Amino acid sequence: MSESANGLRVINDSLVLTSSNIANTSTIGYKSSKPVFFDIFSTSVYSKNPVANGVSILRNIQDFSNGTLISTNRDLDIGIANEGFFRVLDSKGDIHYTRNGQFILDNNKNIVNMQGMYLTGYNQKHVNNVFDTSNIEKINLKNAYKLECKPTTEIKFQAYLNSQMNKISNTNNSNDSSADLEAYTNSINIYKKNGEKEKIDISFSKLENNKWQVHVKSNNPDNEAGIDQNFELKFSPNGELTSDSIMNIKSNNSQYSNIKLDLTGTVETKETNNNFEQPSQNGYSRSKLKYFTISPNGEIIGAYENQQNKIIGQILLSKFISPENLRPETGNLWSATAETGTEIIGIAGQSGFGTLVSRSLEMSNVDLNKELINMIVQQRNYQSNVQSFKAEDKMINTLINLR
Repeated sequence: MSESANGLRVINDSLVLTSSNIANTSTIGYKSSKPVFFDIFSTSVYSKNPVANGVSILRNIQDFSNGTLISTNRDLDIGIANEGFFRVLDSKGDIHYTRNGQFILDNNKNIVNMQGMYLTGYNQKHVNNVFDTSNIEKINLKNAYKLECKPTTEIKFQAYLNSQMNKISNTNNSNDSSADLEAYTNSINIYKKNGEKEKIDISFSKLENNKWQVHVKSNNPDNEAGIDQNFELKFSPNGELTSDSIMNIKSNNSQYSNIKLDLTGTVETKETNNNFEQPSQNGYSRSKLKYFTISPNGEIIGAYENQQNKIIGQILLSKFISPENLRPETGNLWSATAETGTEIIGIAGQSGFGTLVSRSLEMSNVDLNKELINMIVQQRNYQSNVQSFKAEDKMINTLINLR
């Protein structure tokens, strides 16, 4: 009767596992499990032939295939497409792993899961693309809500200068109306060290054939000391720039940083008009965070009111050589074991890691139809074992009643 009893126990355990899979059909990031059965044989010193002794469950195997990604409207709903786990840190300092990408911000602006565990990664973009895994920490966005100003240190400007333009006899005289007529001026806003915006004019004037003057002057309404500097450009007969294309703009006013004026690509042409690419500069004012997004490689990108986008954090993923040996825990979590192999930490989309999908969640990978079929099969197996148990019971009673 022990064989039938073992069968009933094993089938009951299998039904419990199937019921758990069915119950978690809608659980975010849940991975289904199935039992691995093995048969039992007993041996005796009186017989060389092993005797079948029923069945047992060797272990439960987890299925880590991907679940379906569904779209949401939350910035901190994150799905993983393909391989990888989120790393979360509990209050005791222990690391756990999950595929459930439902995160929120706590009162201290830490990114946490629904159990209050901290999502880990980097709080600032890595330096020179080199990652130091010893500095992995809980991601905190508190310092990202304000963006400090950055003074302008570089201006890029590409000009196409008309070689047929008339020469100017006196370009240093700002009151000379003829100079105004013969110079071409473009303007750009730059930022001082205190975050104030200021307009500067960049004027191009022809001195002689293949030689031009660049005049850079701040347009300061308060008549404070600002920028006022001249540079020379020289061109070859075919219009290529032969002088240095990079100039250093300096000011006696300490509110200005030294500015590199980059005129790379500027040429002298025979076109009838002067043409200019829109100038650009690298400074900006103080600003506040409007919102943030998650990129496919896990960068947390902050969008600010001053139109700047900055990387304010980096989510890291983990993977294992043998994820099937992860220990399942309450709350749709796993922890590493000796059998999982060394934890591999990396960035989404690199080194075999899957990519992150913002505003998405990974559903359970449970195949409901398959689980319902399994349940029916297990119920029939249970009934069959009960019949075997009854038959053995009758046989034993027959033996007992022999006179």
